Amino acid sequence: MRARAWLSVGIAVVGCAALGALLGLLWVRLAPRVELFVSGGKGYPQGFQPEGYMTADGLAALLCAGAGVVVGIAVTLVVRRRVDAEDPRWAYFALALGVLLGVVGAGSLWLTGVLLGTTDYEAQLAAAVDGDTLVAPLRLRIPGVLLLWPIASVSVTFVVALFDWGRHALRSRSSSDDGPDLAEVRDATRSAE
Repeated sequence: MRARAWLSVGIAVVGCAALGALLGLLWVRLAPRVELFVSGGKGYPQGFQPEGYMTADGLAALLCAGAGVVVGIAVTLVVRRRVDAEDPRWAYFALALGVLLGVVGAGSLWLTGVLLGTTDYEAQLAAAVDGDTLVAPLRLRIPGVLLLWPIASVSVTFVVALFDWGRHALRSRSSSDDGPDLAEVRDATRSAE
């Protein structure tokens, strides 16, 4: 790989880390906090399964999926522009880059959100008396949510590559004299049903 391509990958990684950090800040700002009541030196949620935990994880999931789609579109467009779009190997590079950027972005989102959304919970709990209420620190309770960013990026690239493959297959089939006509294939498929 040329030095310019490595530089482009490095810039993309840093950009995705910055995007993840910004989305982490948004996660901290928008995620609800669960109130805990203190009893016997421990914090307990107000309800059996407070919806705040699920809402925080769901918000992180939406941010990861949305960013994954945006990054997947950007990676696919840039890689197809720089590499010959007729060469099917562009998809391999775009898929690998989508996974790398997705992992970096999701990790940055998680790290930023957890570091900024964490309070010194243990110190607050030690200073609290029975009956006090505390705010639970922000944390991701479903870590699989972080996989949504790379999965969304790869899915976008896969769909574009699938359409390219189909378009290329149709073009090569229509240009060859030996292949069947599309109308013949459609009629044969209908008669087989």
